[in-house]
Amino acid sequence: MQSALEAAASAGGIAVVAVWPNTPGPDNPTGVHYENVVVHSSVRLQGVGPGGRYADGGVVAGSVLDGRSFGIDNPSGTAWLDLVASIPHAGPAAVPDGAVVTVLARDNQFVATNAPTLDGFRITGGNQSDFAGNVNDVTGGVHTPYGAPGAVVTQGGGIYLHGAARWTKITDNVIVANSGSYGGAVRVGTPYLNTRNDHVTIARNQIRDNGGTNLAGAIGIFAGSNAYSVDHNAICGNFSAEYGGGISHYGLSYNGRIAANRIWLNQSYDEAGGIMVAGELPPDPAQLSPGSGAVEIDGNVVEANLANDDGGGVRLLQAGNVPISVTNNVVVDNISTHEGGGVALDDAPDVRMVNNTVAGNLTTATAATSTGRAAPAGLSTAANSDQLQATLPDGAPTFSKPKLFNNIFWDNRAGEWNGVYVSGIGAADAPAGDPVRNWDMGSADGVGPLSPTNSVLQTTTGTSLSGTNRVGLDPRFVSPFPVSVSIQTSRTFPSFRQAVIVLQQLPLTGMGDYHLSGATSSASNLGVPSRTYGTFTVTAPARDIDGQLRSTSRPDSGADEIP
Repeated sequence: MQSALEAAASAGGIAVVAVWPNTPGPDNPTGVHYENVVVHSSVRLQGVGPGGRYADGGVVAGSVLDGRSFGIDNPSGTAWLDLVASIPHAGPAAVPDGAVVTVLARDNQFVATNAPTLDGFRITGGNQSDFAGNVNDVTGGVHTPYGAPGAVVTQGGGIYLHGAARWTKITDNVIVANSGSYGGAVRVGTPYLNTRNDHVTIARNQIRDNGGTNLAGAIGIFAGSNAYSVDHNAICGNFSAEYGGGISHYGLSYNGRIAANRIWLNQSYDEAGGIMVAGELPPDPAQLSPGSGAVEIDGNVVEANLANDDGGGVRLLQAGNVPISVTNNVVVDNISTHEGGGVALDDAPDVRMVNNTVAGNLTTATAATSTGRAAPAGLSTAANSDQLQATLPDGAPTFSKPKLFNNIFWDNRAGEWNGVYVSGIGAADAPAGDPVRNWDMGSADGVGPLSPTNSVLQTTTGTSLSGTNRVGLDPRFVSPFPVSVSIQTSRTFPSFRQAVIVLQQLPLTGMGDYHLSGATSSASNLGVPSRTYGTFTVTAPARDIDGQLRSTSRPDSGADEIP
């Protein structure tokens, strides 16, 4: 494959390298290509599909790239290093090795019409050969220090875009079983460096069972990735030892878009089981983070993800005073061991949260940072940092206060950990008669209140009252399911502090259906087309999560519009 890519680069222009299955053999029955390739020209790298096996053992050959044979000290590693050294490229001179596909580019080499495309492959076996050197001695988690540079170890991973890989498209692939330093499946750029990988598209991929040690589990989007789009992907079963088990936008990138993905059963050892949007930690902790840049999070199903700190489903952290649009999402059955089982906000003062369904999320109060007391389960917020507050206008709220209308918050349960079991969530190991504690939104540190309007709420705790809401009236989902947890105690931390491990308990079949069952839903005709906040107006989405047009006068609340 690399020989074909070099021939395409030498020929100039825009080329297609079509990759058929490798020749099958006794030790390679599915025709896998055991090769780590470098893309550095205007080429469409085109596979014929990921291949696979039938239940009866029959094999369908596909275009499979497997990086397991790579080793920096073997001939393949030496050849890879020699090739990379011979290619002029933007970004840091040193290129992290070990990714199955590495994309290099020169400044201004690619525009929309000639950028590389990677389509139709199964990409697996990218392996990080060294362990992260920033393990926290107290918590056992991985924590990137202030102003940390990028990886210097073999970074591994499925696909890596180094610098100036503008307009690259990663589409229609199965990206599975890769491990990497800054995202196991796809890494765009390097943290704490603006590597100018703008307008990247990651679309229609199946991304599952990948792991990352630093800042991202499956997809890591780092500073300078302006106008990226992560859309229409299935992102399942990925794990991060730090932030963002599914998707992690970390650093200043303007106008990103995370849309129409299904993100489920991902986990993080720290914050954000599903989606993380965060600004970088500044070199000096007394300074203000540069922030995240504006981001659109629209039309995603974020379900059954687990964070061992804040934000089981969606976490916004140090985003800064930029618009973050959160619309048409179904955020259900996620778990946070601290705050915000569904959504958690911190230093994110301009969030527009409209027409979302946030239901069945849990907090367990079992995180290393938790006191054991209950915390908001649907949406949590917190006081602004002094650094951020100093930049806001006089009279601005002193906490992250989103613009909230046309939403559904239902059956979000806030647990308390008493050292034996989690009370208040209906856990199987709780004693009979343990009451369920519903807490849709608010703050564990006493700031607030939040001001939802035109929304279905289970409870008004943590909110200012509004006659536009419907409280305690069932939205009547088609087929919800209650997620639960069990707790195991062990001594896993290096400091020998007792840890609690939260295990999700999910149904064996089906993941529920959170569409509205019909006009008897309390969400029916409850919404409004727009709301004005001060000097500007926030407009509700014209279509629902399924692409159906909403009523222009009385839309339904939540992500689904009843036909």
